[in-house]
Amino acid sequence: MCAVAGVPAPRGVSDLVWDWSATRPLNKWPLAFEADAQVGGELLLIGGEPSEFCLEWSIEALDVVAEVHESTLVSQVKTGAEQAGRSDLYAEWRRFVTSHAVVDPREFLEAKNRFLAVPQWATWLDESYEPIPPTSTGAGQIAVCGHCDQWMVPARGSGWLCESPRCLRAVHLPDPVLRPAVGAYRLRAELVRFVALPGRPELALAKALAGRGARIVLYPGLDALDLVARWPDGYAIGIDVKDWHKPYLLARKIKKFPAWPAGHPFCYDDAFVVIPADRIVRNRTYCNIVRRHSEALRAQPHIKVLTDQALIAKCPDTGQAGEVVCGA
Repeated sequence: MCAVAGVPAPRGVSDLVWDWSATRPLNKWPLAFEADAQVGGELLLIGGEPSEFCLEWSIEALDVVAEVHESTLVSQVKTGAEQAGRSDLYAEWRRFVTSHAVVDPREFLEAKNRFLAVPQWATWLDESYEPIPPTSTGAGQIAVCGHCDQWMVPARGSGWLCESPRCLRAVHLPDPVLRPAVGAYRLRAELVRFVALPGRPELALAKALAGRGARIVLYPGLDALDLVARWPDGYAIGIDVKDWHKPYLLARKIKKFPAWPAGHPFCYDDAFVVIPADRIVRNRTYCNIVRRHSEALRAQPHIKVLTDQALIAKCPDTGQAGEVVCGA
C-alpha cells in the first residue's frame, strides 16, 4: 500500500512496530477506512502492548496460547455444566471469575469446594487461576486496582500500574487495594481481558436493575444473552451488554437475539443492546454507528441500542429489592 501511495515504507519489522505501530496513528497510514471506523489518533501499540483498538480489530488474545486457553476453557465450562445437568454453573463460574481477580488460599479452597457434587467445578477454577509470580508483587503484596478491580503490576520505580485499557487512559485512579501475596492466586491474564473486564458492566447492570425490583437471570441459555430482567408484574427485557472501544467494530460482531416463545422462562417483551455510558461520553455518535453497521440489528429492528444509564432510568422501579440468580 505504501508503494501504491508513493510513500516511504517501513524498513523492516522493527520499523513497522516501533515507528509505525507505536507512534503513527492509523489515519496517517496509506490505508482506506470508512469514516465510521474512527481511526483518527488510534495507535496499534501503547506502552509496548497492543492497544484496545488493535485488539478489537484483530479479535485475538495477546498470544495464540492465551487465545486457545480462553476459548477452550469457556467451551469446556459450558459443555461440562450442560452435561452435568447444571447449566447454571456456567453463569456461576462467569460471576465468580469476574468478581475475584485475586483470591487468598482460604478463599480459593472455599470456592473450589462450593459445588462438591460437580467435581469439574474445582478443575474449572484451577484452570482459571495461577499462583502470583514474584515479578507481580511488591514487599510481599499484590495490588488490586481501585477502578477496575483487576490485579496490577509493579510500576517502574515505585507504585503500581493497571494494564486495563480504561485505566491506562484514566487521568486519576483510586488508590489500589493491597493484599498479601503469599499463597494467593490471580485470574489468568487472558480471562481478565476476555471474561472479567467485559463482565464488570454486566454485573453492575444486573445489580442496578435488581435494585429496582427485577429478578435478574445471568447468562440465560448458556450465554444466549447476558441478562434477562423480569419484574413482579411480568414485564421482562432481554439484554446484551457490549463494552467495546469502537462502535464500528462492535456492530459487525453483534449476533441476533434468541426468540424464546411466550411462557418460556427467559422470554422477554423488549430487547436492548446496552453500552456503558462512559463509552458514549467519549463518542457521541457511538449508538448511531452501531445501528448503521449491524446486520443483526437490521434483521431485528425491535432491538434498541442505548446506554446502561438510559436503560436503568426507563425501567420500572417497584421500590423493593429484587435478586440476581444464575441462568440455567
